Amino acid sequence: QPNKPKYHSGIIKYRELESFNQTFFEEINAIYLGRVSYVDWVLGQLVQGIDASPMAKRTSIFVSSDHGDFAGDFHLVEKWPGAMDDILTRVPMIARIPSGKPGQVIADPINSFDMMETIAHMAGVNATHIRFAQSFLPQLMGQAGDPNRTVYSEGGFLYHREVEPFDPDQEGTYKNQHNLYYPRGREEVEEGIPRAVMAKTTDYKLVFRADGVSEFYDLKADPRELTNEYGNEKYSQIRDSMLMDLLAWYVKTGDVTPLAEDPRKAPHPPL
Repeated sequence: QPNKPKYHSGIIKYRELESFNQTFFEEINAIYLGRVSYVDWVLGQLVQGIDASPMAKRTSIFVSSDHGDFAGDFHLVEKWPGAMDDILTRVPMIARIPSGKPGQVIADPINSFDMMETIAHMAGVNATHIRFAQSFLPQLMGQAGDPNRTVYSEGGFLYHREVEPFDPDQEGTYKNQHNLYYPRGREEVEEGIPRAVMAKTTDYKLVFRADGVSEFYDLKADPRELTNEYGNEKYSQIRDSMLMDLLAWYVKTGDVTPLAEDPRKAPHPPL
């Protein structure tokens, strides 16, 4: 696709995918969806087991994932550390709590770390540290949420030691040409992984990269994110508004003064 970040062509190049046809990538996608279906079946078995036990009325279940994968989408495979494509960042969130409203599908945007906040809310945990998540327990109970909420994601590397192939603990993986991750390691070292930050609403998605291609999508008109509208003046007002929103988010969340003093105090100066 035109005007996409460099990894869209790099993954194809470094994994030598140029010679494969559309049918090949559709088969990858079918296998991926089959595995998703299997995981769904396993979840059903788990739920049945819990329902058959005395724990059913006091057990909550939360199911999610750390990321998705390119499974033939855009003729790509795997993931990419600096990518913000919905295929990678829009992960499932399935929840069942004993007192929750059954059978509802909630469309409100949420962040992954909202799950931690929700579980703490349910358990009555009074966490004293500052955090920026929101509990979605009210939505699970059937109450209205916030369909206009903006959610965020960050990724990519900037400094030498952030890139996995330069990590001494990962060196063996990325020097072995027969390792499955060898092509990705080469791409990370030779092409780089520009840091990226995403702001997303129900209707729009902004991905800003200080180095590299930034992205903007009209999710209503283009839910598959095929056309990058970052430079389209038609969207300049909403794009610039979301850029300011990103700046405000960083200002608010970039640093937190500790609420309690460390009992160890500062070290004594040498005599």
